[in-house]
Amino acid sequence: MECSKLVYGYKDRKEVIEYRLVNDQGNVFRCLNYGAVVTAIEVPDTSGQIENVVLGFNNLKDYMEDSPYFGAIVGRVAGRIKHGRWGKYQLSKNEGQNHIHGGSQNFSQVVWDSEIITGADYIGVLFTHTSPHDDNGYPGNLKVQVRYYWTNDNCWKMEITAVTDETTLFNPTNHTYFNLSGNVKRTILEHTLQISSDTFAETDRDKCPTGRLLFVEGTPFDFRKPVRLGHAIHEQPSGYDTPFKLTSGFIQLFDDGSGRKLTIQTDREAVVVFSTTGMDEEYLVAGENMSSHRGIALETQELPDAVHHPQFQSIVIHPGRTYTYQTEYHFSVEDSLS
Repeated sequence: MECSKLVYGYKDRKEVIEYRLVNDQGNVFRCLNYGAVVTAIEVPDTSGQIENVVLGFNNLKDYMEDSPYFGAIVGRVAGRIKHGRWGKYQLSKNEGQNHIHGGSQNFSQVVWDSEIITGADYIGVLFTHTSPHDDNGYPGNLKVQVRYYWTNDNCWKMEITAVTDETTLFNPTNHTYFNLSGNVKRTILEHTLQISSDTFAETDRDKCPTGRLLFVEGTPFDFRKPVRLGHAIHEQPSGYDTPFKLTSGFIQLFDDGSGRKLTIQTDREAVVVFSTTGMDEEYLVAGENMSSHRGIALETQELPDAVHHPQFQSIVIHPGRTYTYQTEYHFSVEDSLS
């Protein structure tokens, strides 16, 4: 296994580095110390063709100016917080009257300290960032570390840890958009999606949870068995920006055309599925304008807006302990899903 790095650009006079991690099979994982962004994951299809299976840009300027959180760590809190309120604290409002993804200048928009880490069966990068007290209205100095491991069996393991000196909120996620066709040759509509979830969170017109968990059975939100995304979106034309409460931490995405399969296992409570429906933008991804269904984000996290819904898992963290969150993304190939 090997790792190389290159200077990708500069932000606020800080050097932005792209790390290129290569396993013994020649498959590649790339990431930046800007936003801990995953810029590419290059894995084979059933014929052995190695291609990139995530959405991203080719330069730092686009990540800084246009990115809808492509590949980034977002936080302190992923998703929306209604009216940006938590008790006596007013958080920044960066989506109308609500707070989303940690506010303006969140984790995805800073240059993290970074270093290469190695082990017997992986090569990786350790990212470190300290979010200061009152950052976007959050109390406490919060030290966050993110570890990306790339293994010989094509598994990206992500571990996030945090410590705080004051009671605060923490609910991070990684916001990578996947397209298993390879180099965005096709949309995700022929992909199948499976989620171990019996319930999803109802949301209001601002896409904030109402607090109600609804059963998926008999709805377009039933992914307990693999469902072709084209069929699902036909049944749900507005697409998905939907929190699913997980029963076993299992999510699977499969593209029959390439035979690539992504299996996700997480210790998080939920996954937010964002299907990019209606996402028609001027910026380019793989040489073409960003448009509906060019990728799908599978954001493992606790349920959004948990501060207003005590029946959701708490995202309040306290001084005196280390909080750890883990998600694994395993890439493999199959001729078909049986």
